[in-house]
Amino acid sequence: MERYGGQRQAMTGVILAGGQNRRMGGQSKALLMYEGATFLARQLDELGSLCAELLVVTQEPERYEAVVHAFSGKSPVRIIPDLQPGRGPLAGFQAAMRAASYEELWIAGCDMPWVDAEAAKALSELRTGVGADAAVAKIDGRVHPLHGVYLKSCLPEVERLLAENDLRLMGLLDSVSLQIADESFLERRGISTEFVRNINNPDDYERLTGKRP
Repeated sequence: MERYGGQRQAMTGVILAGGQNRRMGGQSKALLMYEGATFLARQLDELGSLCAELLVVTQEPERYEAVVHAFSGKSPVRIIPDLQPGRGPLAGFQAAMRAASYEELWIAGCDMPWVDAEAAKALSELRTGVGADAAVAKIDGRVHPLHGVYLKSCLPEVERLLAENDLRLMGLLDSVSLQIADESFLERRGISTEFVRNINNPDDYERLTGKRP
């Protein structure tokens, strides 16, 4: 699946696999199959093509160890737990930012089979160009925080929101300096917007593959 042909960057790639998968009937979205590989394996390949280090954030490491061990890319992979289990993606951000070896993180949800290193690189360049804390895409009027690039310097805001029990990712985006990539920005770079598409429930998966999970 790996398409990105550039050099790896001093960046930590993060896959958030800590959800309870309620809308998928408890089945792990990270282990759903698409085109002969699990979502997680596809994501490790793609994030590993850009990032010098990879993290999988989950409370169930045994569920994903086989896929991680089979990963043949050059980037080292660590499976780490949430520090505050059950508190959603923002807690995954906290764990990743505390564990990351690099200042910049590309963070993606495990239910996105088309994560795109070219898109992440473009977001990184957009963020770097103005010295922002984060950069995400806005497609069809909707902001997509779970395929974005973030600096570790966002950690204090993440922890403030967790302490205040405000678990919204939009709360984080509202409280840091943010750059937005819209459709025209991505189109100029020849990047498809499919990378923001996620598979949330059995109907989504059936539309993707023609069969139920």
